[in-house]
Amino acid sequence: MFSRLSSITARRGFRVSSIHSAAYPYNLIRNTAPTAMPPSANKPTAAIQFGAENGQNSIVGWVTGDAQAPIRPQNFIENRQFWPLVEEVMAQHAHVDPELQAQAAFQKTGWMNIADGRNPPPLGRTGNAEDILGCVLIEDKTIMPGSFQPNCAHRPVSADGLFQLPKFLHAKLLERLS
Repeated sequence: MFSRLSSITARRGFRVSSIHSAAYPYNLIRNTAPTAMPPSANKPTAAIQFGAENGQNSIVGWVTGDAQAPIRPQNFIENRQFWPLVEEVMAQHAHVDPELQAQAAFQKTGWMNIADGRNPPPLGRTGNAEDILGCVLIEDKTIMPGSFQPNCAHRPVSADGLFQLPKFLHAKLLERLS
């Protein structure tokens, strides 16, 4: 992945490094020469984004200070154009996510929270408000299409790191961004 990424970025004229660790299961790019910048007084040093495209939609947000520092709330500026895309993907695809369907079968009925994978709650417990992506309505062990409700208290970056969608929804997000 990185060699392909290097050839793409060399042609486009920006510098990137791949972010992948046990703490974050998906590939991210730390772009130290982004073309899109946040409307902020803090000078960002790198854009955090999915994919090698250098557009505003693929940028999750920007880090300030040390470009290689861990992503934390105190050094992160959220891209306000990115999060509505995440919510759109969740609204369109949450009802067909296999992982969420399995949870719905266990719960049977009512509203089910969709936990952020960075800090999942113990089974049967409710997570912290900043770690709940949203909720869906379950009827007869089935997630009702169109029932996704976003959680306005969710934070894309918390003390536990960057948000983590379920694998299926993450793949749908990448499709939407490409």
